[in-house]
Amino acid sequence: MTWFRSSLLLGSLASTACANIFGVGELTAGAADAGGAGAAGSERTASAGSGAQAAFANGGAVFAADDGGATFTFLGSGGSTITIGNAGTAAVSGTAATSPATGAGGSGSGALGQPPSCADLPAVCGSLESASRDCCASLEVPAGSFFRSYDALPGGGWDDPASPASISAFRLDAYEVTVGRFRRFVAAYPWQPASGAGQNPGNALDFGWNASWNAFLPRDARALSDALESCGAEGAAELPPSTWSVVPDASELLPINCLTWFEAFAFCAWDGGRLPSEAEWNYAAAGGAQARIYPWASRLPTEVDASYAVYQAPIAKVGSKSLGNGLFGQADLAGNVWEWNVDWYRPTYSVPCDDCAELSADVDISDRVLRGGGYYNQPPFLRVAARGNAPPTTRDSGYGVRCARE
Repeated sequence: MTWFRSSLLLGSLASTACANIFGVGELTAGAADAGGAGAAGSERTASAGSGAQAAFANGGAVFAADDGGATFTFLGSGGSTITIGNAGTAAVSGTAATSPATGAGGSGSGALGQPPSCADLPAVCGSLESASRDCCASLEVPAGSFFRSYDALPGGGWDDPASPASISAFRLDAYEVTVGRFRRFVAAYPWQPASGAGQNPGNALDFGWNASWNAFLPRDARALSDALESCGAEGAAELPPSTWSVVPDASELLPINCLTWFEAFAFCAWDGGRLPSEAEWNYAAAGGAQARIYPWASRLPTEVDASYAVYQAPIAKVGSKSLGNGLFGQADLAGNVWEWNVDWYRPTYSVPCDDCAELSADVDISDRVLRGGGYYNQPPFLRVAARGNAPPTTRDSGYGVRCARE
């Protein structure tokens, strides 16, 4: 059962190839990305096999080589150097680098420092009530046990402790992915995760990205941008249908919406993270064993208003409702946009659950899980225990993403 308004389903995405429309050059297979290594304006050199291309944007660099034999060296401030081999691994000498590097089809998890989506972006996320911080801040969620979709409110509809789960420590990003962060991904596009990228190392059954899923990603940057920009808001014409724009504007701190599950997964893998499992997301939003009704410390279902969450209102800047932050510090776990989880949706939970996720589909399973409620929803859909589901190709103005990390 889908707990929210009907979604706009799009078929395959196709467009003519487009080079350099986002200022970073067209990429080919074999890409290596190192955003903002060293200080702005520092020297960067590259050597590669035949067919190497190079482009620079916002202090970062994007390279592509057609023979898989590329080696790139970055000369940063203070005499530091970073050498990236053809597998995307980085060797650092001198002063530590400040930005991650990614190799062909790999992810930013193998490098140092800041995720590529935040390289050179100012620390401006958050609300007036709390100090602004890095839009890529990722906060630790300690290990523990809890009951899934349970908030201990008698007669509240989610008072059955029949689905225990244990979760290992992990990190969950403080904010939903913003338009500004996603713009870096579009600049690096077309980028496809390598097989196994974005897997959860704590789950032996998680094999990460499946190469067959590449067919569900837009073919190039223009196709991705066009699909995002044309996304509509059915039945909510007074609300903004898409937060994306080709040219940066006042929406850069809004959560990116209109993402399919495949695009959300690919972004997190590119950014050095992964999609959270439903159990992890539920645990973080519930405050672990506190079994919160909403992410904030309320024990009454009526204790929700515009001070706590973005709902029945236009999409807002991430972190703008700090009173609604969860126990572990994450913002917008209720409202703003629904967040894709890695799991296939099943009406009932698997028991037992030890860092579990529903990763196998069958003929009766066609939807992926969404959590957290959206800007167009009523308070019941913001409850921590509430679940959403939709086909992974769905593109909806209420769907976004938040990444998990190790």
